[in-house]
Amino acid sequence: MIDLDALLHPNEQSKFRRLCLPTTSVELTELAGVVEMHLARVKDVGDHRTDIETAERIAGVLTQLLGGTSGFADDERALLRGAVEYFLMTDDADGDLDDVLGFDDDARVLNSVLERLDRPDLKVVFE
Repeated sequence: MIDLDALLHPNEQSKFRRLCLPTTSVELTELAGVVEMHLARVKDVGDHRTDIETAERIAGVLTQLLGGTSGFADDERALLRGAVEYFLMTDDADGDLDDVLGFDDDARVLNSVLERLDRPDLKVVFE
């Protein structure tokens, strides 16, 4: 399992661990639509404090990953499910909609999963 202690803040770790549920490839594929709907909602209800660009980047990576999960091991699917569910939470470690850094924790969670999936090429990098 991924070393969450080294990659995530304690509050992120506890929330993320609870979201890493056993999941099939079919269930993950179905979550792609949920990610897109969540992004649309963020765009609709977000204001000047909402980092839409980071939300779009996270949603894009998640959608790409969710389209090809058939070769993932059980623990990898659970981690990906956790990253999706964490993104869907607006009241996670940092409030997504009311803080300019609100999606930074979502990106850290996703990036930690990408490390485990050996997909560093998809990391959300802040410039």
